[in-house]
Parts: sequence; C-alpha cells; structure tokens
Amino acid sequence: MKSLIFFQMQKSMERNSDDVSFGEMFRTRAILKPTLLCLVLMFFQVATGIDAIIFFCYEIFQESGTNISPNLSSITIGVVQVVGMLGAAFVIDRLGRRLLLLVSEIAVIISLASLGLFFYLSKYDAELRTTLGWLPLGSLMLFAVGFSIGLGPVPWIYLEIMPTHVAGTELFCICN
Repeated sequence: MKSLIFFQMQKSMERNSDDVSFGEMFRTRAILKPTLLCLVLMFFQVATGIDAIIFFCYEIFQESGTNISPNLSSITIGVVQVVGMLGAAFVIDRLGRRLLLLVSEIAVIISLASLGLFFYLSKYDAELRTTLGWLPLGSLMLFAVGFSIGLGPVPWIYLEIMPTHVAGTELFCICN
C-alpha cells in the first residue's frame, strides 16, 4: 500500500514542470523559512510526548494509586481530546494559529509539570495520593485539551503556507 502511494506521489511530482528539488528547498529563502517552520512545529508536536501519554494512559493512572478507575480515566482523556479537536476546528480561524499555539504550549507545560510533581511528591508522601488523587486525571485532561487546540492541528495547517509547487515536495520528503 505504501509503495503505491509513494509511486503516485512521485508521478504527481514529476508531472509538475516547476517542481523544486529537495536541495533547492534549503537554498531558496522564500522556501527555506516556511520549510523550517513546518519542521520545527512538527518536532515540537512529537516532543510533547503525546504518543507516550496516549499509549500508556492506563498505566499512568494505575501507577498513580488513586481511587479513580484507570479505565474510566483513560476513556475520559480520549473524550476530552476529541472535544478539544472539535473545539479547535471552530475557533482556529477566529483566534489565530499563533495564539492557539501559545495557549497550547502553556497548557502542555503546566499539565506535564503538575503530573511530574505529583509523582515525585507522592513517592515520599503516600497520603498525598489520596488527597490529590484527582491531579493525574486533571493534569492529563488539561494536556489533552492543550494539545488538541494547538500543537495537534496547527503544524499540519502550516503546510498550507508553503508555495504550491513546493508543498508536494515537502510533504513527500516528510513522509519518507
């Protein structure tokens, strides 16, 4: 399947007479700036750890030792993420990408810092797990909303700022 898509993308690129080479993308200033912006945003998207959080959500809640069910907590995080993505779809053009990215990054930093602090302090104080048992769920809900409104969709939207004859080349290079 991947080879078929790869072949179709390659044929599409060959048809356009004004395509640019991969090397030319980094030599032309008008192409370099949007390319680097897209790559940096994609890096930060992955660096948030969204994949690890989602894949190990159950284990995170189980390890927290709270009274809240890990299954229910994991489902709640999924629902919050879907609602956050839907909300972002409606406000992204009104509020702007820059504001959503900034709010998203602040929410992700606060949520991961509070989750890390919870696990660090609960290692030394077992009673903390019962008094602040809601903190892991609250932190990850904030993380899911924060990621969903900015760091999730905005890097993909920035691909539209690429010049038309370059966008296919860049996407082709990122995917392979």
